[in-house]
Amino acid sequence: MLVSLLLILPFVFAFLMLASSSKDSSAFRMGLLCFAIPFILATALVAIGGQQTDIYPWFSILGIDIEFSLYGYGLSLWMVWLTTLLSFLAFVYSRDSLSLGINKFAIGLLALEGTIIGAFLSAYNIVQFLFFFEAMILPAAILISLHGGLKRRKAVIIFSIYTLAGSVPLLFGVWYLMVKTGSDNINSLMKTLEVLPLSVQIPLLIAFSIAFAVKTPVFPFHSWQGITYSEAPYSLSAILSGAMAKVGVFGFAIWVIPLFDNLFWNTEYGLCLISLALFSMLYGATLALRQTNIKKLLAFSSMSHLSLAVAGLFCLDKTVNAGVAVMLVGHGLTAGGLFFFGGIAEKWTGSTNIKRYGAFASTNPIYATIFGVLGITAIAIPSTVGFVGEFLILRGLFNSGFVFAVVASVGIILSAAYMLRLIKHTLFGPVSNDNTRSDNIYLSQFEGMAAIPIILMIFYFGLHPAPILNSFKEPTEEGAIELPEYEQILEEALIIDSLAREGLIEGDSLAKDSLTIYDLEEQDEH
Repeated sequence: MLVSLLLILPFVFAFLMLASSSKDSSAFRMGLLCFAIPFILATALVAIGGQQTDIYPWFSILGIDIEFSLYGYGLSLWMVWLTTLLSFLAFVYSRDSLSLGINKFAIGLLALEGTIIGAFLSAYNIVQFLFFFEAMILPAAILISLHGGLKRRKAVIIFSIYTLAGSVPLLFGVWYLMVKTGSDNINSLMKTLEVLPLSVQIPLLIAFSIAFAVKTPVFPFHSWQGITYSEAPYSLSAILSGAMAKVGVFGFAIWVIPLFDNLFWNTEYGLCLISLALFSMLYGATLALRQTNIKKLLAFSSMSHLSLAVAGLFCLDKTVNAGVAVMLVGHGLTAGGLFFFGGIAEKWTGSTNIKRYGAFASTNPIYATIFGVLGITAIAIPSTVGFVGEFLILRGLFNSGFVFAVVASVGIILSAAYMLRLIKHTLFGPVSNDNTRSDNIYLSQFEGMAAIPIILMIFYFGLHPAPILNSFKEPTEEGAIELPEYEQILEEALIIDSLAREGLIEGDSLAKDSLTIYDLEEQDEH
């Protein structure tokens, strides 16, 4: 019940906001309630260990029955929790960061939150996942067009074209698999891929990987990120980096690795993807080190950190996967906080150039303390959540290859370099006498409130990461609802039979499968 409400309520609240008063004060009060409730529900789901709905018929196309189900465990559950937290804080922060249009911003942000949650809860049925995967583009583009910078139209076009074009190979790949399987369920798709030849599996792997690499983004599919993040309002950039980009990593974890598991274990493609992800990490860190625009610096920092998370996934180790989840939560918190407080610096100075920020450490010590803490935690020092995640990923990369661990360590050193440079220019630069600087250099209550839960969670999970790590036990240990074993075997036998009839595989195994079906039917009768 909770998992269904968590998906439905953001869209219901968006319609309520649409029908409510457009006056900023009343819209803000109502918006607080609308964003708080999903966060409370997500926290409750974390506390009880997750939920899963039954599988329901949705619609039929080309003779294939498309199913709908919601799955909230492990990585998906923590990503939903992170999305609801950042959405709530982004709305709180927007009270003073947006000059007008709180009501419209709330409507768009609620719709975006709902589509991101839908993608994270779609771990069984790929058509359902694709629906939310593509749907999140629309509210994000609308928010940029309404509240973005001077080049927002260009940003919307580039963002939309890149993300939609990147999904085209995926759509064809999914269509092909569904036609061969007769289902969109992940268990059925896995059984089909196991018996397909390498000449078919490899193009399908590339199609899936391109779509998720664009969304993350991973080199060379990152060109949309700089202008999109720099033209979006800071509160939306926090969501794009802290939540929406995680859908790409989630796609690798939930779809690419399970579906192509045999391919990764029997070939070198997993190592190739680790190499590409680590190169993307270094490339993103190098771009961040050269930036003076704070939005682009944080955007490429996000690219570097998320590329490390992708590299960790392809170590194919459950412990490392838990570390990736911890890192993603930590990155979402720190990236969100840095975008929030980067926006405050721009509001005070009228510039995104970090060299014009000056000595905030002397002019506003409270701001400097918060920004400094967020910047240091982004480096993943011990006792912070990022340290736990990066340590586990480095261990997994070392087991996969010593060179991988060395490259990742260089990327982490570069992340420390550009983050310390950001702190230096923002907090300890020369005092500027620029006339464009605001005389009201103080934190509002809403801006300050947005930082408190972020910092608390960073250190809480850094000192006590067990709630996230323990969520990666086997599904049966967590009480997840799964198909009985004999139903999975029946599905496998039927798929093999179908493929053999089409001549895609040898038919020698059909007699064994028929005996298996017969034995299972006999057991079922008893």
